[in-house]
Amino acid sequence: MRLGTKFLLVISAIFLGFAALTWYVIQDAVHEINREWGKNFSQRQVLFDKHRTLMPLIREIDLARKMASDPAIVEMALHEGDVKIRQRALEVMEDYRYNFRDHSYFAAFTGSGNYYFNDTAGRYTGKELRYKLSPNNPNDKWFYATLKENKNYQVNLDPDVHLGVTKIWINVLLKRGDEVLGVIGTGLDLTEFLKESVGIVQPGIYNFFIDRSMAIQLSPDPNLIDYASITKDVRMRIKADVLFENKEDVENLRLAMQQLATRQEQNALLEVTFKGEKYWLGIAYLPEIDWFDLTLMDSNKLKLLHGFGWISLFFTTLFLLVMLLLGILLHRWILKPIYKIKIASDEIQRGNFETERQIVGTGEIAALSRSFWQMVEFVHQTNDKLERKVKERTEDLHRLTEIDPLTGLLNRRGMLCRFEEEIARQARQGGSLGLLLLDLDHFKQINDTHGHAAGDLALCATANMLHSMKRSYDHAGRWGGEEFLILLPECSEQDLLAIAERIRETVQTLHIETGVHSFSFTTSIGVHHSASPQTLDAMLHQVDMALYAAKDAGRNCVRLAEQAKQPEHSPSLV
Repeated sequence: MRLGTKFLLVISAIFLGFAALTWYVIQDAVHEINREWGKNFSQRQVLFDKHRTLMPLIREIDLARKMASDPAIVEMALHEGDVKIRQRALEVMEDYRYNFRDHSYFAAFTGSGNYYFNDTAGRYTGKELRYKLSPNNPNDKWFYATLKENKNYQVNLDPDVHLGVTKIWINVLLKRGDEVLGVIGTGLDLTEFLKESVGIVQPGIYNFFIDRSMAIQLSPDPNLIDYASITKDVRMRIKADVLFENKEDVENLRLAMQQLATRQEQNALLEVTFKGEKYWLGIAYLPEIDWFDLTLMDSNKLKLLHGFGWISLFFTTLFLLVMLLLGILLHRWILKPIYKIKIASDEIQRGNFETERQIVGTGEIAALSRSFWQMVEFVHQTNDKLERKVKERTEDLHRLTEIDPLTGLLNRRGMLCRFEEEIARQARQGGSLGLLLLDLDHFKQINDTHGHAAGDLALCATANMLHSMKRSYDHAGRWGGEEFLILLPECSEQDLLAIAERIRETVQTLHIETGVHSFSFTTSIGVHHSASPQTLDAMLHQVDMALYAAKDAGRNCVRLAEQAKQPEHSPSLV
């Protein structure tokens, strides 16, 4: 064999080895980038699916729990035979019905077995009692199963045979202390909820929700949903086993669920076989409803880079000089842009969405780079939108904590916040600050004589009057019991006394009709005017002294703090 031939064979072998090594390195880099990108995208998709589904349910659960703690409804459960108590409770439930998303509610009581319901259209107004529950009726097993599990609240998919509807039911236990009085809640339209959660179409992405027993609670295919899980034997439930071909995948899922439920991990990511293909399975635990979010994502569709196998074949057709040149071009056109994309991917993984969005490479690499940044922008916008929604819901819940549910005025907490804001404003800008403290005279006698419902009417009438008389920048709130507090910025002492006197006269003219009796009442008012900044405790102490002075003067009068004497044992209002 000629030396030239041998040299050519050696060069060819070196060339083929170099080409094979280059092919391996490129494939490994592409695979790692695809894997890391797929994992990062999968984790964000799981969080997105979790909050997208959870937020509507949390709102309905919180509202249903508030409804279950309403004194009027508890009173109805204890004295359902009393017509007035029952009518008052039904009016309260109607108020909640308008606040629920589905504009429907239900209430079932353990003592009587009565089941009350009203739907979106209000078709059962006046005839809310729909039927009586029975432990012998298979259609009522959900009620007794809910009582048996004794969880404060549950989310259950169940067809109500009596009413002819299938909904996502939110069941909340009605309790007095440890005694269970019934089950109260609302329902969400199953079809609409599926459209907004697992029914959102995303190519290569499937979303499911399962409970601790792995029974499927939400699915894009309604036929896979295990309806009325709590009433079934565990062996009869439609479980996540039907989704996976390999038993090993099911066991890995079960282990991941146990770790998430014990808070060992925030979320989990598995590689499973689904519909004959490799999928990423993202798992997140929803402790608020004791469900698990399963998000299946086609790993092939999540690949960031495709089709680089041709490089090794291309290398085998060129001489070493061409290979060196190609190596330079490969570095400039492919490897360097890919490296920049990977660096950007790492920055995004660390949460830095403000990294420079540079389109790298040319041709297909530039198109790939552009597609990458479009995907990043989509994820960023989705996260921002989700964060805004979470912030809005949090602010709504915060506002609810500052409103007195009976009168609609600010509660003690809300008034303290406004008080601190006005004191801070006065310290910065100067000016005066007025304070009125009202106490309804002989309010206990009103409750004892006419009942607590009549007392509530008196409180509401007083609150409506205060709301109509105050200026837009004044603050009025129920301070506690039968006491009301009004904060009036930039009000002179003369005007403050005039306003207090006008309020006193107006209260005296209020006439309350209970349906059986009618009555009127008066109020004593303490007044304090602060021309210079004072502490919150000091102002409340002064107005408290003035109120006691008004009471000592025989009630139904107004007294200014500066004219009042310190009572010997006056309790602080702070």
